[in-house]
Amino acid sequence: MPIYIPLWLGVWGLVICLPALPARAQMPDKHWTLAELIDRAWQYDGDVASGRWKVESATARRRQAVVAKVLPRLRLDSESGLVPDAMGSVFNPPSDTTGIPALGPFVRAELQFVQPLYPISLGRHLDEAATQGIAVEQSDLSQTRLDVAFAVKELYYGLLLAQDLHALAQRVSDELASRAKELDDDPALSSSSRYKLRLAQLDLAVQQREVGDQLALARAALAWRTGLPSAGPLLLRAERLAPVAALVPPLDELVAQAVGRRPEWRKLQAGLAAKQALAQAARAAYQPQVFVGGGLRYAVAPGRTDQRNPFVKDEFNFFNGGIFIGVRQSLEWHLLAADVDRARAEYRALEVRVTGAREGIRLDVHRAYLDYRRADRDLQDVRQSRQLARQWLREARDDFEFDPQTIGELIAAFETWARREQGYGEALYDFNLSVARLEKATGGLELIGRDETP
Repeated sequence: MPIYIPLWLGVWGLVICLPALPARAQMPDKHWTLAELIDRAWQYDGDVASGRWKVESATARRRQAVVAKVLPRLRLDSESGLVPDAMGSVFNPPSDTTGIPALGPFVRAELQFVQPLYPISLGRHLDEAATQGIAVEQSDLSQTRLDVAFAVKELYYGLLLAQDLHALAQRVSDELASRAKELDDDPALSSSSRYKLRLAQLDLAVQQREVGDQLALARAALAWRTGLPSAGPLLLRAERLAPVAALVPPLDELVAQAVGRRPEWRKLQAGLAAKQALAQAARAAYQPQVFVGGGLRYAVAPGRTDQRNPFVKDEFNFFNGGIFIGVRQSLEWHLLAADVDRARAEYRALEVRVTGAREGIRLDVHRAYLDYRRADRDLQDVRQSRQLARQWLREARDDFEFDPQTIGELIAAFETWARREQGYGEALYDFNLSVARLEKATGGLELIGRDETP
């Protein structure tokens, strides 16, 4: 009566990493739902956190692009220190120019500003490119969140399956132990029947230990994935693995919704818009750059005479300012053309991927949908075989009550029933995981309400 739990994807790798992780604060016992575990995984996962910081970085770059349109240069320079005193003027110099003059303070400040006027479209295109850059990073973050959610679902359903199989193994062990105790003093029981019963108990003990180890492994892996302490108990609100109540629309509707929801599709569209904006900005560089600039300058040194002669340069006593209009025209036509060609080529490189990406999404959703349909049909078939195995076990028990010599038949019925119960649990696991895979393939389309999630 073999009872076997497959090692779900990533379990061993996750558990190997456990000793290197810092210990987290202990948490009170809590019964977790799947939605709560997914939320915790999003909070503690390193890839999700990295994606959020990338979005913040892209947002900062957009702020720079916005500022570049309004006063991209607004600077205040200030200096202060000591300078030799100098009283007099070029027509009335001091009589004594020998020796070391006294030192006095001075303060000097300069305010400069530049405001672009034309072409206005250049700043708009750069702003659009930066905005689409944010959308690209947000799409990557959405894909990471989908991957993390699917990994948590895989481990969550695996833990429920492990718990069910562990309970099944314990139930079968208790049943066989009870039968063995009843037959210990029965002289009519044949030796072959006693051997069959004893061998079944030994095989079951081995499998029960294996089930227990894998249950602990699945619990530790889920705790690590969701940021929970591995040393403490991980309790789930769901008592057993049950099929999710999924509302799956027709395939054509799934595909239509998936194309607009998939993160990689949104990333591709945002990338196309960004490249197009950069190409337009490169073409705008051919036009002359018109800007207005100016500023104010102020300096004062109490120990030096303010020179009023406009032909005498005085760096320590002045107050002046001005405003002007400037024109800057790049004549490096070959470099500008290369920039335009490069931007156009990058846009075309993304554009040719649109058709393939759309068809790839359709195929991915179709594959996940067929997997869901197959898992649904398999679950129905396994339910029927499970009912037949239960009926056989009941009849074998009744026969054993009348004739203990039928212990071999009872053991065979137990083995078949246990295999069917295990198969039913694995079919439930495959079905729930197929729904989770379909949700991921459609870009996070919620086929199960969060309140109905076990």
